[in-house]
Amino acid sequence: MSVDVLEAVKSYLSSIVEEGNPWDEWMKTVYEAAACFGEIVQANEEEICPHYSASSALISLISSFTPGRRNKVVTTELDYPSIGVPLAALKKRGFDVEIIRAEQGLVDVEKFRKKVDEKTLLVATFHVSALNGYMQDVKALSEICEAKGAYLLLDAYQSIGAVPIDVKKMGVDFLVAGTTKFLLGIPGAGFLYARKDIFDDLEPTAVSWFSQRDPFLFGPEDLDYRDDAKRFEMGTWSVVSMYAARAGMRLIMRVGVDSIWRRIMKTRNYFVEEVEDAGFQMFSPDLEKIGPTVSLFFGQDSSTVERRLRSKRVIVSARGPGVRFAHHFFNNREQVDRVVEILRKHFRRN
Repeated sequence: MSVDVLEAVKSYLSSIVEEGNPWDEWMKTVYEAAACFGEIVQANEEEICPHYSASSALISLISSFTPGRRNKVVTTELDYPSIGVPLAALKKRGFDVEIIRAEQGLVDVEKFRKKVDEKTLLVATFHVSALNGYMQDVKALSEICEAKGAYLLLDAYQSIGAVPIDVKKMGVDFLVAGTTKFLLGIPGAGFLYARKDIFDDLEPTAVSWFSQRDPFLFGPEDLDYRDDAKRFEMGTWSVVSMYAARAGMRLIMRVGVDSIWRRIMKTRNYFVEEVEDAGFQMFSPDLEKIGPTVSLFFGQDSSTVERRLRSKRVIVSARGPGVRFAHHFFNNREQVDRVVEILRKHFRRN
C-alpha cells in the first residue's frame, strides 16, 4: 500500500474527528475520485458513476434492462463471479444467459461471433481474466457487438491501472471496475462507465436517493433520474474507500498507465523466463495473450502454496489450480529473483 493512500485514510478519519459529518467534503472527494477514474479510462466525467463495488455497479446497470426482442446475454466461464452471478439472476427476469466455454484457458473470438446475434442485448465479459491472466481483444469484441446491435460491457478489474484503456477507441459501451487491485485502493470503491449517448435511455430500478436530481427530497412520488451516469448510484458510498481511491488513482496518473504497462511487461516477462527455467508449469496462456498477471499451475495444492508464500511475505492469490503473481510498476527484478528462489527451494516442480 502506498504512503499516499495511508495518508488519505488518515485524512478521512480526521474529517470525522474534527467535523463529525462533513458531507460537502465527502461528496467532493467521491466525485473527484470518479473524475480520476474517468481520466484513466479516457471518458468524460458525466459518464462515470461512483459505486461501492464492481458488482453494485453492474447490478444497478442491468436493472435497466427488460427482455423483449433482444433477450440474450452472453458471457464466458472465465468471467469472475461478480459478473457471472448477477447475470445468472437475469434468467429469473426472462433473459437467456449463454456462457461461452473456454478451451485451454482461452475464449476464441470466433466463439463470440457465433453466439452474438440479433437477439443479443448484452455481451458482458472480462478484459483480463482473474483466473489465468488471459487478455481479450476488446476491439474485436466491440466490432462483433456493433455488427449485431448489442451492447458491450467490460469488466476491467484485473487490468485498469496496469494496462492502458481508452473506452472510446476500444468501442466499449459500459465498463465496471474496483480499486482494490492495480488502482492501489482498498475494498469498498467501484465505478461504472456508461457511454453518454446510451444512459439517457436507461432507467434503472436498482436506484437510491443519490440517483435522483434532488437526493434530499422527502416524499417523492416519481423517479426523477439525474441527467448523467450518476443515475446509477446506489446509496451512500464507503467514503473512506473513496479517499483511498482518489489517492491511489492520482498516483497512477502521475506515473502514467503507458509507463506502468511498459514496466510491468519487462518484469512479468523476466518472471516467466525465470520460473520456466526453474521447471514450473504455466497455467496462464502464452505471454502475448496475457495482461499483468501470471498464473502458475499447482493443481489441488494451489491454496496451500498461496498460504506458504504469504507466510514468506510473497502476496499471491490461488484461483482454481493456479497461483497468480500480479506485477505492478513498483515490482523489480530483485523481487522476482527472491520469489523464484523461494519457489525453487520450497515447492515441487511439475
